[in-house]
Amino acid sequence: MSDAGRIDAEVIECLLSQHVTGYEPLSGFAANTVAAVTLGSGARAVFKAAAAREVEVELWALRSMSERGVPVPEVIAGAPDAEIPYLVTRLVSGEPGVATREAASEVGRLLRAVHSLPVEGAGFFKEASGSPPCAGAATWADQVAGLADRLGPVADAGILPPTLHARCRDLLLDGPRWDQPCVYVHGDFHPRHVLSAGSRIEGIIDWADCGAAGPWLDLARMDFREPGLQRAMLDAYFPAGIPDDAPSHLANHRLLYMLLALMWEYECGGDWLHERVPGIEAALATT
Repeated sequence: MSDAGRIDAEVIECLLSQHVTGYEPLSGFAANTVAAVTLGSGARAVFKAAAAREVEVELWALRSMSERGVPVPEVIAGAPDAEIPYLVTRLVSGEPGVATREAASEVGRLLRAVHSLPVEGAGFFKEASGSPPCAGAATWADQVAGLADRLGPVADAGILPPTLHARCRDLLLDGPRWDQPCVYVHGDFHPRHVLSAGSRIEGIIDWADCGAAGPWLDLARMDFREPGLQRAMLDAYFPAGIPDDAPSHLANHRLLYMLLALMWEYECGGDWLHERVPGIEAALATT
């Protein structure tokens, strides 16, 4: 029962000490298991099994964001110290993604609220310690530079060609490129993690990658593709006007997130690695 990869309805029943009448596996990351479940009470919920620190950080994030009026899933149960650490949240209605400019504007306003939470230092909370979590590096540029060493084993494994690795490493070590104040970030602010119904945002999910980082990490990850939606979000986030250097920051942080995803997946034993390389090459050309 210690292998999260073998979790099923019976295991969840044992962990929660209640009957589970419905079970549907959901897509997740290589290091966790996620399922939609129906509890004996009739509640529709999402069950997530992950590393203890990841569960601890997500619990803290959901409670912190709820207190600030950010729509997040309601916590039903969470046990970072269980034999299999887990989190159970109420299933949020709505569809993944944003389809209207009104909803995209609301995303921008909500992201400003998320970024208003005070932070110290820089880094991803699941890689640090403490509750509330503490970030490890002094500045965002320091944090990004530290990622250069973690990229080495990925290159040594033959996943990144030497020339591409060298170019990415140079970019990570280019301090002025990342010289900006840190804010509290979601860390994986992808459109699929925003659930909406028409123009209304129902909830923002999956907070385990939160931390202290440059605000452009979230803004770049929320890549709507459709220019009108992107502009609506940025207009709402920057009510005084979108900075002239926004395109540069967005391009840098889109590439950075691709590199982070590659590192995280490699470090947790994921198998979708070589498929990420063409995207990294394409993103590097825009920085």
